[in-house]
Amino acid sequence: MPRGKSITKLLLDSSQAALFAGIEIHNKPNIPYRYPTATILIVNAWKLALKAYVYKFIGRKRIFEKNSEHTISLTKAAVLVRDNINTVKKNKEFQAVFDNIILLNEFRCSNIHYADEKLDPIIFMLISRAVLNYDNFLKEYFNKDITKNDNLIILPVGLKLPFDPVEYLKQKGGKGSNKFVNKVLDSIKTLYKEQVHDTIIVGFDLFTASVKKAENADLVAAIDQANADVRLIKAVRITDDEKAPLVRLEPELLPLSYIELQQRIKLNRPDIKFNSIFNDIMKEIKKNNTLCQTRYLDPKIKTGTKKYFYSEKAVDEVIRMYDEGSV
Repeated sequence: MPRGKSITKLLLDSSQAALFAGIEIHNKPNIPYRYPTATILIVNAWKLALKAYVYKFIGRKRIFEKNSEHTISLTKAAVLVRDNINTVKKNKEFQAVFDNIILLNEFRCSNIHYADEKLDPIIFMLISRAVLNYDNFLKEYFNKDITKNDNLIILPVGLKLPFDPVEYLKQKGGKGSNKFVNKVLDSIKTLYKEQVHDTIIVGFDLFTASVKKAENADLVAAIDQANADVRLIKAVRITDDEKAPLVRLEPELLPLSYIELQQRIKLNRPDIKFNSIFNDIMKEIKKNNTLCQTRYLDPKIKTGTKKYFYSEKAVDEVIRMYDEGSV
């Protein structure tokens, strides 16, 4: 290695190059083997980034297998990072990121068994979340903003939807593909049970739609023909049956995390700086429960770990307040 070169920097530079290549391949209009190829590159980007974290924060020798010159596997690196971050922060903050990486890596290693194109939607959602997680990871632990000079957009723009949401909900893939989808769903359920409110996938913008003849439905899928968005609604009925399961109702979670809100603002107004003025605006945004929602790791202890979520309207409101100087 050339003198003066930082191993952490070399790992991150290679990692970022792999990520950009994965996004570029994913976004090409016509390319065969899109998702297996993009997944290989994005998983490799994460593997190098995780090893950079291990090298910098856990121990330089820990990136190598014992008594070997070979570096550790992605799974070992992910476990080390997850355990270290969760221990330092005393919560399960990294668990959703970990699950996302492991599921993508399983698809990468076994895509020969998952040749069914019905998996494309779930892989799209996993990849989208993996890229957002990657951006947040580098910002927080390496003070590196990969979007500073590159306007990365992973969502497709074209003449038609990449898949039909309602048809996909029917899960008509092959046996192996359905098994993988169920693993993703099981991971989401486990995170929810453990009160980890971060997600392993990127979903769809939700909306309220009129639904006919749904009085006795347990699950309703509503499609807005104009926007082609999908919303799942769980129907409930009040009963005095003591054997009926107990259900805790919570308001629907607003769609944008703080980082995602910043990304939307930057996309619309690249000139806006995230400085003290912006921070003062965000204090006002948090006071408006239609624009901001607080989710606590333990809902019973509202002095514990918490995370803010924002509505789509918060993007326009932040821009308006910034322009008017109304803080």
